[in-house]
Amino acid sequence: MAVSLLPDWDRTPGSWIWLRSRSSASHTPDSRADDPRHAHRFETTAPEEKNLDDDVSRDHTETNPRAKGDRLEYITSAVRESGFVNVDRLVDSLGVSRMTIHRDLHELQELGVLRKVRGGASAQRSTGFESDLLYRRGHSVEEKQRIAAAAAELASDGDVVIIDDSTSALAVVPHLVQRDPLTIITNCLPVMQGASAHPHVKLIGLGGQFIPGYGAFLGMMCEGNLEDLYADVLFASTSSLRGATLYHQDQRVVTTKRAMVAAARRRVLLMDHTKFARGALYRLGEVCEFTDVIVDDGVPEADLQPIRDEGVNVLVA
Repeated sequence: MAVSLLPDWDRTPGSWIWLRSRSSASHTPDSRADDPRHAHRFETTAPEEKNLDDDVSRDHTETNPRAKGDRLEYITSAVRESGFVNVDRLVDSLGVSRMTIHRDLHELQELGVLRKVRGGASAQRSTGFESDLLYRRGHSVEEKQRIAAAAAELASDGDVVIIDDSTSALAVVPHLVQRDPLTIITNCLPVMQGASAHPHVKLIGLGGQFIPGYGAFLGMMCEGNLEDLYADVLFASTSSLRGATLYHQDQRVVTTKRAMVAAARRRVLLMDHTKFARGALYRLGEVCEFTDVIVDDGVPEADLQPIRDEGVNVLVA
């Protein structure tokens, strides 16, 4: 059973408020729709029920279909829980056409919640897709907790610490806030929410464009702010480590992490065993750019030796 990495003070704001607003606005009753004089105004307002190119949708009667916001929330919850959703099952569960489901999946893919695959959609990472924050927080939880506890031991009272937007670094926060005094620099909204609950923590939030799927601020503003800052320790992670090279699926994340590496004296990389020997689209850098790598005990020794060969300190949690 998946458990939260953080206590109740960390709850990423729901991203469905605007979806519900749009959905409710698009379903506002209007008596003119029943008036033949105004029929031409409403002719194109129900594309989901007039798809003539989809044989299945013609055969499927949409009885009591859920509103769009409800559908998106249902699909998101389902894919985060199981990692995969099937189009046919969604059609049966939600009472809408296949074309409607495909449009919903496309919208969620644009938001970074999932990626469309044959027969459905997946929340699992691929070479070109990184899973969203809430999905990642529910996986490898025990390993991330052990890594986080070991990582926090590398920080001291009075340190200035950078924390990136990874769930591995996010797990360090409950341990880290025991340091007093402490300064945290971060682009991660859940980290900001957690740190702000502790009066002794000086919090510096990095600006930029907010990306809901990552729960983080990215872009030129974020990177520019990092150029004017310097920290004692960086806690960061990434999607992939192959040999001695680090990768990530999103170039916006790559450039932000590079700026963080340049802004810290000690750079600690947090990597559970699921991130080894796999690829991602963009090269982030070399593992030797970090001073320490902390892993769980599920990483084979053969994957650790290239890191040690680069002169990097390896800790197994």
